[in-house]
Amino acid sequence: MNVNSLDLPRLLALLRLELADVPGMSVALSGSLARGDHRTGANGRIVSDLDLIPVVPTAAHAPTARAVLQPVLSRLAQALRIEATAAITTLDAFHRAARARYRTSMWPEWLIDGLGLGPNAFNQPAPDHTAELPWAIQPITYYLAKATDRDPRTNLAKARRAANLLLAKGVGEDLLGASDDLPRSLRNLIHEHHLDPLASTAAFLDAPTRPDISRAVRDAVFRENQGLPCAESVLVVPAPTLPH
Repeated sequence: MNVNSLDLPRLLALLRLELADVPGMSVALSGSLARGDHRTGANGRIVSDLDLIPVVPTAAHAPTARAVLQPVLSRLAQALRIEATAAITTLDAFHRAARARYRTSMWPEWLIDGLGLGPNAFNQPAPDHTAELPWAIQPITYYLAKATDRDPRTNLAKARRAANLLLAKGVGEDLLGASDDLPRSLRNLIHEHHLDPLASTAAFLDAPTRPDISRAVRDAVFRENQGLPCAESVLVVPAPTLPH
């Protein structure tokens, strides 16, 4: 099935159809397809990953959700010929992480709403500079930590782009704008604004060269965002290999 960049309604209809019989969770679209900055290939066909956020009542419901969603993601990956992923999220974490980037960029409609969360679940909290900044810093330290373990060039570029989002908001211009030492700049930013950093950020800034820092920060980020460690939250079905 070819879905091009102008066919988002068709994609949403397919997702709703595939998820229609999935019980006990609410599921929303996230990632580049939700933000509208997805990549396209030949003839405008969508080639970016499909990212879903299934919200479950508690962590105890995650194993069942994984078992139910695995075949759904497999069918979607096969039908769309793109990688299909899900980050299972507890309801408590979904509410707590209202300022996390995955929350602020979600498609504001449930594909299915088995938990009865309704449209108000997508409402953003009132602007609060002090509360927003720790969540804006989180992806910077996540990608800096990831760069210590794999693909430094790509992940450092992602960290810089996340830092530039702060600059676009007029925050930290003197600290982040001209500096290539992001860890030092972030420490300065946190100090200057009297911030209480998230645990994942604090873990990285306290020991950025620790051998296992990438895994430690990744799991801390998933606990902050999804309420689960990465291995219990993430499902990934690769894009099918096309015949030559």
